[in-house]
Amino acid sequence: MKRISRKIVASLLVLTMIMAFSACSNDQSQDATTVGDKPDTAAADKGTVKETGKSDSEETGKTEQEETPAEVEIDPYPAFDLGGRTIKVGIWWDYYYTSEHNDIKDDPGLSNAVTAQMKLDNVRRIEDKYKCKIVYVNLGWDGVIESINRSVAAGTPECDIYLTDLQFGIPAVANGLAQNLEEIAPEFTDLFGEQKVLKPMDNKALGGTYLFAEQGLPMSGIYIGYNWTMMEELGLEDPQELFKKGQWTWEKFREYAAAGTRDTNNDGTVDIYGFGGVFTDFVNGLVMNNNGAIAAGKTEGISSKATVEALDLINQLYNVDLSARPWNPDDWNDNLLAWSDGKVMMWTAQAWALKQEADAAISEGSELPFEYRVVSYPVGPSGDKNIYSPVSGNWYMIPVGVKEPTKVLQVFEEFMNWHKKDTSLRDDPVWFESCFQRIEDVEMAYECGKNLKLDLWTSLPGFDFGENIWWPIVVEKTSTVSQAVEATKPVLQDALNAFWEK
Repeated sequence: MKRISRKIVASLLVLTMIMAFSACSNDQSQDATTVGDKPDTAAADKGTVKETGKSDSEETGKTEQEETPAEVEIDPYPAFDLGGRTIKVGIWWDYYYTSEHNDIKDDPGLSNAVTAQMKLDNVRRIEDKYKCKIVYVNLGWDGVIESINRSVAAGTPECDIYLTDLQFGIPAVANGLAQNLEEIAPEFTDLFGEQKVLKPMDNKALGGTYLFAEQGLPMSGIYIGYNWTMMEELGLEDPQELFKKGQWTWEKFREYAAAGTRDTNNDGTVDIYGFGGVFTDFVNGLVMNNNGAIAAGKTEGISSKATVEALDLINQLYNVDLSARPWNPDDWNDNLLAWSDGKVMMWTAQAWALKQEADAAISEGSELPFEYRVVSYPVGPSGDKNIYSPVSGNWYMIPVGVKEPTKVLQVFEEFMNWHKKDTSLRDDPVWFESCFQRIEDVEMAYECGKNLKLDLWTSLPGFDFGENIWWPIVVEKTSTVSQAVEATKPVLQDALNAFWEK
């Protein structure tokens, strides 16, 4: 069935009102002054009518502006009676505000009284409109996993909605425990419309839309951080400028990494490497921005042309150019945070890590001694014009077995729409902006978070990318790319087969 745009419906309703108003105005006595759609019986108080039949405003050449009918707010969600039902949302922290709260001060972390009151008022409105309650049940991390695996698998879900992390949300989908939202969503849902309230997860890898999240600022992107102070000293062009010109490519990235690798004190040992960071983000950034995938569906992608190209680049940086900082297998944070000690010129960056290190430096009495910036991952030879980052974060699911799932989804969407699509009320950019040093970097980071792709390799049971690819090629240096790929193909495919087996 075709969906009818709510904007069209709203326009027709307003047009109907205007036509009715015009007809009503024509029926009024010509001796009466009209305001809006009602005759003004106190005309003498607003403009004295003289013997000439002209009002003061007419004689002075002024005309009174007619008031237009107030815009009628159209509720896109039809009401229904749930008979006092309680809609439960399983989560692993305390959430505000729900039917269990009566005052905005119930939230110990209250920071914005205006939006807090809007959320609480919205709860009361939903309770009255649908004759129901909505509560968030703090089951704890392990409790959410246990509840999904036990109650949903048994056909009697304890909660109507669950918030999931990808490591247990994706397996729930694979095991047939989540509803396909494309089959239960009402026609007027925002989920497949404007998406100002909810956003669906990319359905290409899952074969349907099973997981969804609250819409918000695109803050989950990954990017390349770079020490602009170092680059400027080396006379290198700003990578953001190269990006704008479409010249931020793998070749340029490799060139910059080589230029940034230096023995600063001439003792024969490299002190600063051109690149360094955690391999999970690096692999995702390179593969996705080369239009590749490792485990984005039911067939392995480790042997695809685009993915092999990304692995070849990694091999070039670590084993040929020697411009990537050697991987430290004993300390993940040493790889993640080497940038803040000035040990690398470029690194795998995320907003929270940038802020964490910048704040830590200030707490120790000084700021970081260099300027850092961010840019998207470079585009590979098989890439396109878009920028991609991996899907991350927490996502809701409606489990199989929930009664009246369409109504549950509608109530929950309206619950999340406390801001009535005024996204400025919902989106608070203050924290995110504080992670960067310039507004240009904030804008770049947002750009990196707009297009998200789902690749299962980081949370796929039975498959260890580090053990099968990273260690043999980068750490132990015992395999070529082609050897590691050939050995890994069957392992990855077996893991995918087991994962998708219902």
